[in-house]
Amino acid sequence: MLIYILLTLIAAFCIVTAIQYLYEMKAAYERLNAYHVKTIESEFGTMSYVDEGTGEAILISHGIFGGYDQGFASLSQVAEDGCRKISISRFGYPGSELPENPTPGNQAKVFNELLDKLGIKQAYILTTSAGGAAGLRFALNYPDRVKGLILLSSGAPDKQRSAEEIKELGMLGPPKIIVNNFPMWFSMKYFGFVFNSMMGSKVDSNTLYKTMLPVNPRKKGITADTNITNTDMMLHYDEYSLEQIKAPILLIHAKDDPMAKYDNIKILLTRVHAETVIFDTGGHLITGHGNEVAQAVNDFMEGIA
Repeated sequence: MLIYILLTLIAAFCIVTAIQYLYEMKAAYERLNAYHVKTIESEFGTMSYVDEGTGEAILISHGIFGGYDQGFASLSQVAEDGCRKISISRFGYPGSELPENPTPGNQAKVFNELLDKLGIKQAYILTTSAGGAAGLRFALNYPDRVKGLILLSSGAPDKQRSAEEIKELGMLGPPKIIVNNFPMWFSMKYFGFVFNSMMGSKVDSNTLYKTMLPVNPRKKGITADTNITNTDMMLHYDEYSLEQIKAPILLIHAKDDPMAKYDNIKILLTRVHAETVIFDTGGHLITGHGNEVAQAVNDFMEGIA
């Protein structure tokens, strides 16, 4: 009798879970497809982007598990309505092809091509998390295109490391099993404490978590970030001569960020002159400080304009 009850409960849980999964995944795809997406035929293939609003242009280099949707959501949170918000899916993310050599330097070339296509001489560049490498390369390689550089919970170079040393560090991205729709959804739904630890903020506390789903259209980009983007600033440390960045810099970070370590940020701040907004808490998404972050970004842009 007890086994029958247990099996019944398990079956009921599976049915309810399946219904929830199908309903919420359908909603996730609808959110992703609801954007007015445009494309550019770049040197590295078709790239998809969202371009909304008028005024000062701000281009985002989004983080891992991102895409044009995550980038635009980030811009909507931090940039005021009087800005032209441009969010391009980096290599391998929704609507953008994955070239043979998806390096941050090549991604910076695409940023430059996009500004050319849009007729924009200068733009602000906002980098988040794994998007930091491409954003920094853009500021270094195309200094005349960058009006201001905003590093928001951004990855940063700390020191030179060899491939062997990086291998010893372990995985620089998520476990492969989670880079699929159902495992990711199930983990976020029922094991949110794992993400709380990884990100330093609760799963249901920030709308950016919603842009991590669906995962399948982001798989190639996540893999490229894990294997190439997240190692580039360590393997090619000398090529990130941050002291040469000409654009004004705003750096926003939380000291308890478990992903983009604050120790690396302290090293970066010895190499560049930057305005800083540092929080003791907030994690990778700087939860609880949204208004302060937005105010800092807008004050920074107004001060340059």
